[in-house]
Amino acid sequence: MHETGVVLAFEDPALQEEVLHFLDRLPRVRVLGVAGDGSELVRRIRDRRPQAVVASPAVLARTPDVDGASVLVVAPAETTAGLRTALQAGATGFYLWPEERDGLGRDAERAALPPRSEPARFGRVVAVHGPRGGAGCTFVATNLAAASADRDADTVLIDLDAFGADVTAAIGLPPDSTIATTADLVPVATELAEEHLERVLHPHARGFRVLPAPHRAGVDTLPPIGITALLRLIRDRFELAVLHLPRALGAAEIAALEAADVVLMIVTLDVLGVRAARRAVDLFAELGIEERSRVVLNRATRGEIVPDDVRRALGLPIAAVIRHDRAVPRAQNRGELVASRGSPAGRRLAALTRTILEAEGP
Repeated sequence: MHETGVVLAFEDPALQEEVLHFLDRLPRVRVLGVAGDGSELVRRIRDRRPQAVVASPAVLARTPDVDGASVLVVAPAETTAGLRTALQAGATGFYLWPEERDGLGRDAERAALPPRSEPARFGRVVAVHGPRGGAGCTFVATNLAAASADRDADTVLIDLDAFGADVTAAIGLPPDSTIATTADLVPVATELAEEHLERVLHPHARGFRVLPAPHRAGVDTLPPIGITALLRLIRDRFELAVLHLPRALGAAEIAALEAADVVLMIVTLDVLGVRAARRAVDLFAELGIEERSRVVLNRATRGEIVPDDVRRALGLPIAAVIRHDRAVPRAQNRGELVASRGSPAGRRLAALTRTILEAEGP
């Protein structure tokens, strides 16, 4: 496991303590030392040889050389002078504290990775959301995971619907209270590491791993910082992570949407389905994730509303149209998956999965 050695440099002791406390809890970051001014920072760099320097603009302005370390600039406010200093220092990132600390943590962990010319592969995260109950979110999420595993891609399915927890039944997993779930990660949410992840993932016969939702509603669920840390670990280990999201989105689920590379909105060809999807699109626009969002039309039949109507109403591209398939209800009642099994719905899901896995980008 790679680990980034970091030196901190802030003239404000209180800010330095906050940043130190945050970075020191990340599993892939090791704080090697701290400095309060430019000359002390130069000594720390010479003695500790860090991969990254996390510093305020004021200290960097008085630092002649960082000896090849990545520079991440942190400040409580964005100023012209601060941005100019960051550019002059060759910084790879500028982060407002504390609003953008998750981005700081992500980039600090990646600072020790090989350059992009010899890239370490980061997996793709696909969030599956049905803005209206019964749209087929669980069906699409579970079968995407199966189709991805069928293509020999390392795949994990994560159920973030703590209330419904439908993934457990949909994939034929016994509702055994001894099986680990996302609730078991709550106590270590701020210090998630690979060993925690290994304890909660379960193998499925179709070749993917699964992290179920809690066995009963009302238990504590992962906070946003825990979701961010979980997905950071998942990206390092799996080629594809499929997130099953609930209809109602809270802060943690929104953190998952914001971290996803692709958001699949599951929509049915009816007025109420399109209306619910339109409301979700408005939220996605506020979050800035519209460009990463796609529509999957599920259980499509001939009727007054056609796919082009949905595309125009939502302003989003349609990634797949899954026609009504009588094999699906039978499979769902048995806890079976139809992906790559020869049914029309299975073939469409296999094609959608291929498109996702072969897409360029992170």
